[in-house]
Amino acid sequence: MLGMVTNLPMEILIRNWDEMDTDLLYEVLRVRQEVFVVEQECAFLDLDGQDRECIHVMVMEDGKIAAYARILPFEADGTRAIGRILTSGTFRGRGYGRILMEAALKATGNGPVRIGAQVQAMGFYSSLGFKRTDTEEYLEDGIPHVKMILEVQDEKL
Repeated sequence: MLGMVTNLPMEILIRNWDEMDTDLLYEVLRVRQEVFVVEQECAFLDLDGQDRECIHVMVMEDGKIAAYARILPFEADGTRAIGRILTSGTFRGRGYGRILMEAALKATGNGPVRIGAQVQAMGFYSSLGFKRTDTEEYLEDGIPHVKMILEVQDEKL
């Protein structure tokens, strides 16, 4: 197990693919479909073949995934990317997005971290230290995004 921090009523789970049982894997895939496909109305192939190589970070409350992200393997340039970042609708407004991102950033280790941020969430990611790296927005599944990077991680994370 890569890590677990308990702070009731929530806990943080950090798992490699082979550390997830079928129930947890089902919940990961269910909440990703709930947010990205149903709520955001994006018809896309969520199962992109990368999950087996990722580190999966979850904020859990009462056995349910409140927030989730995956950390992709290192790129050739030494950067990592965090993707599939979400907070489940029933858990929004409780600070779980920040808790999730702080845990995910710790799990990435040292080095730059990249994200593709939805434009409406840029302020949130900026508050974590991410800086925009492109001058133009791009559409991903019909939603405006920007590229952002966190060059140096804050020691207090």
